[in-house]
Amino acid sequence: MSHDIVDKFSTHLKNVLTRALCLVVEQDQKTIQPEHLLWALGTQKGCIASEILKKSGVKTADLKKLIGTCATTSAFPQTDGLSLQLSDEAKRIVEKAVLTANVYGHRSIGTEHLLSGILQINPPVTDIFFAQLQINLQELKTHLTIVLKSTSKFPDLTMAMENEQTSPVETAGSMKEPATGGEKKTTALEYFAVELTSLEAQKKIDPVIGRENEIQRVMEILCRRTKNNPLLLGEPGVGKTAIVEGLAKHITQGLVPPVLTHKRIFAIDMALLIAGTMYRGEFEGRLRQIVDQVKEDPDILLFIDELHTIVGAGAASGSMDAANILKPALARGEIRCIGATTPGEFKKHIEADAALERRFQTVLIEEPNQEKALQILEGIAPYYEHYHRVRITHEAITQAVVLSSRYLQDRQLPDKAIDLIDEAAAAVRVRNLNPNPVQRERELSHTLTELKETKRRAVVEERFDEALRLKEEESRLHARLKTLADEEDLSPIPAITSEDIARVVSRTAGIPLEDLIASDKSRLLQLEEQLRTNVLGQDRVIDTVAGALRRAKTGVAHPSRPLASFLFLGPSGVGKTELAKTIAQILFHTKHHFIRLDMSEYAEGFTMSKLIGAPAGYIGYKEGTNLTDRVKQRPYSVVLFDEIEKAHRDVQNLLLQILEEGELTDATGRKVNFKNTIIVLTSNVGLERFERGDMGFMSTQDDRTTAMHQDLRKELEDRFRPELLNRIDHTCVFQSLDEDILGRIVEKQLGELVERMQTQGLTLNLHKNLTSHIRAKLEPKFGARHVRTVIQNEIEHKIAERLSKKDQPTSLTVSLKDKTVTVTKGR
Repeated sequence: MSHDIVDKFSTHLKNVLTRALCLVVEQDQKTIQPEHLLWALGTQKGCIASEILKKSGVKTADLKKLIGTCATTSAFPQTDGLSLQLSDEAKRIVEKAVLTANVYGHRSIGTEHLLSGILQINPPVTDIFFAQLQINLQELKTHLTIVLKSTSKFPDLTMAMENEQTSPVETAGSMKEPATGGEKKTTALEYFAVELTSLEAQKKIDPVIGRENEIQRVMEILCRRTKNNPLLLGEPGVGKTAIVEGLAKHITQGLVPPVLTHKRIFAIDMALLIAGTMYRGEFEGRLRQIVDQVKEDPDILLFIDELHTIVGAGAASGSMDAANILKPALARGEIRCIGATTPGEFKKHIEADAALERRFQTVLIEEPNQEKALQILEGIAPYYEHYHRVRITHEAITQAVVLSSRYLQDRQLPDKAIDLIDEAAAAVRVRNLNPNPVQRERELSHTLTELKETKRRAVVEERFDEALRLKEEESRLHARLKTLADEEDLSPIPAITSEDIARVVSRTAGIPLEDLIASDKSRLLQLEEQLRTNVLGQDRVIDTVAGALRRAKTGVAHPSRPLASFLFLGPSGVGKTELAKTIAQILFHTKHHFIRLDMSEYAEGFTMSKLIGAPAGYIGYKEGTNLTDRVKQRPYSVVLFDEIEKAHRDVQNLLLQILEEGELTDATGRKVNFKNTIIVLTSNVGLERFERGDMGFMSTQDDRTTAMHQDLRKELEDRFRPELLNRIDHTCVFQSLDEDILGRIVEKQLGELVERMQTQGLTLNLHKNLTSHIRAKLEPKFGARHVRTVIQNEIEHKIAERLSKKDQPTSLTVSLKDKTVTVTKGR
């Protein structure tokens, strides 16, 4: 058998053949028989075939009986230089093993393939052996097939098989000889890793800009005599992997010290390394092959992205994980490794393993500021322009950095700004897609494929004149395809503008587009008018709220705090909650950006877990929370803490962090951004003062209002901590509703009733005297909510009663007769 095939044998398979040879020598026989192979498979510890046989019920004692009692000694005679002779059946078994590996596309030939060969040939001696043990061969074959299908795929063996037609097995000594001639064999490292310094990889790597200091620090650590393993530590998206790619580019360009000139960086794919390792020892075998190869070549640098994944990776009962396999080699300086991970994962996995941590030197990768992020985007923009066939303007790049910093604060620069550029370019490309050239190109490609097949058949059938004609037609089709491609290249190139970036941010963060476009701020001048449409009788409060919102929306307010914060005071039913809902509707154009928390549900200290999550070790840890998760999903929202005075003092203390720093830390240590929220607190504090009314001797309305505010301030200081009150932007006092305001509210709600019925296909006619009738039944102390109750009792019940009858009218008239509301059909 050629060296190409023998080199494909796994270490376990070579050991199995060696053990079989030793057994033959010990038994003074001349050829290896199938029973010798089966015995060697079953007694080779840690191999896949041995595990399968054990699970099927084959014991070591049974295998000893198969080949006799002479194989009980632990030491075997020397076999160096002895010829490895196989019987005809054993040769056929090895042939089947090689073919099985080829069929499944496996790169190496292992013990599982040899076991498959035994089961396929099924010589009499093994057939009798399995029958005596009552082994279900069908189940054994099914189990083996599952293993073969799930084992990691490798490049196939077609090249080697083409050069190998015979199947004698070479001597045991020849297995160790290196392959001569032919192609260079593919190593485990080349399969499980990507060489970042290769020309192929360098074509796909974007330039690294603004990270010269970090790359310099990594090179300094790599040049150390000991502990020369850098560990890049930074939040996701700051550019840790890009720095290693930048180092690889420096190496290929010769911009490194002489000691690093010939280094090659291999990025390990841990997922591929672990995939398919079903049995104990298989993962360790793969990783040890990589470590052994790196030991032999001092110019190899390993790069393990997400380094924390090696802790526990591949570990099973009685086996070591990747970290424990790498630690000895790292400690002795036999391999050099570059790692990358986040601070959280470093503390959780690597810092807990002091022996692993001391092997690495940390390099802290900070998030770049906006100026550096701008430089990075300017540098990589041509690559995105070429890919998307667009032109990215400087204004778009600036907008991407500014808006991502403002509205995507749970992610890091430059990654989040790059994502905005990429998505905006993709959106413009899709929007400007012309389907006609694409359809023509697809049709031509399909015709070309059919033409090639027709030409192939003509050549096979020796119709050479027709084949020549088809070849000319094929050339014409190729020319037309090239013309189509050239026409596409000459088509107008669209430009990415700042408005395109704003659209992406609007979709990503759920922010109204007009809020992101600086030119559209005129609607802020109509805030008072819009608020007064829904909230009646609170002009002074509306003026205060509108002014604060304008300040926030124009960027004048402090950027590290919420957009605005209000404390609404007043009796029930005067419009406090309604105003908060109206703010959300006007600013965000949807009710989904309104988060209401009823503070009566948080009267106990332990209810804090509903807002920020349960502490570690408690039930509900890492589960969803009522506040932080909702704000994280919709960071641009109005958050209403309704009846805040009913909340526990510990719950109120959470507001201190929100109002001052614009963020809140949940139970898992994650910071949630509140800088784009509007915080509204409502309270009934001072309700007795509202119900008592004004003092009679107060001369003017201003004096009475001032006195009321002073009384309310004293009561607020008794109920709430002063540091909470001082952090609130505006304390707004809602006035009780007088009869005129209540009348306007009645008219408004009656109008809403008419519109509601109109959507159901019913025309509703209301007489004018209904308004005064409803208003007469109201009690001002119950506020606007009482209006809804009276309308339900006086009008809606009677409309529903009329609609319950058999005849379904298209119009109804509601009138007042003898102080009683009546509903009649028609106008």
